[in-house]
Amino acid sequence: MKLYLVRHGQSTHNANADHDNPDPPLTSLGSEQAALAAEAVRSLAPEAVALYASPQRRALQTATPLHQALGLPVRVVPELCESGGLYQHAGMTHHEILHEWPHAQPDSRIGERGWWQAGETEAEEATVYARAARAVALLRAAHEGAQETAVVVTHGRFCGVLISTLFGLGPAGYTRFPMDNCGITRLDFTPFHKVSAYPPPTPTELVVRLRYHNRTDHLPEEAIT
Repeated sequence: MKLYLVRHGQSTHNANADHDNPDPPLTSLGSEQAALAAEAVRSLAPEAVALYASPQRRALQTATPLHQALGLPVRVVPELCESGGLYQHAGMTHHEILHEWPHAQPDSRIGERGWWQAGETEAEEATVYARAARAVALLRAAHEGAQETAVVVTHGRFCGVLISTLFGLGPAGYTRFPMDNCGITRLDFTPFHKVSAYPPPTPTELVVRLRYHNRTDHLPEEAIT
């Protein structure tokens, strides 16, 4: 399996504005970043068979040009939301997501009460890592056996947690793998015997390889945020 992680474009929160909005949208620059990232991913991963996104607005907005570039529906998965979730807000409902993004495929757990348990703060970092482990298990179950390519649109801190989880690194109190807006990271799941001089622990053992992290060469310098 090849896995491409894309951080969402610049949001109004990233631009230090709109602080009362629990689910901020992209800025105009964020939309430009998303369009450029979509072109980059189409070039890097034309073979992609699946596109996943967090149910937060900025991620769904970023996933839209990727949907157009790759010709794939957007699978909306609650586990991919940012660390901390939405605090007191329940998030968009199934109907609201489809109204704005008819090309989306919301997870069946996203109902008419939203997707986030209002009041859940994920104050303990271990809770976020547990959620990342569930997201990794979902992706591996869906694509690992077929050696397919998947693209995931998520968030800055949660990208770091996902990568840490894939490498078996526990909570650290900070983001080990920082991501710029619309930065792209590629991870490969490769048979052990193809990359090691040593015998594999088991014949089917796979190794996670970080091929590149936070690639931003598709963005002009002034658009890197």
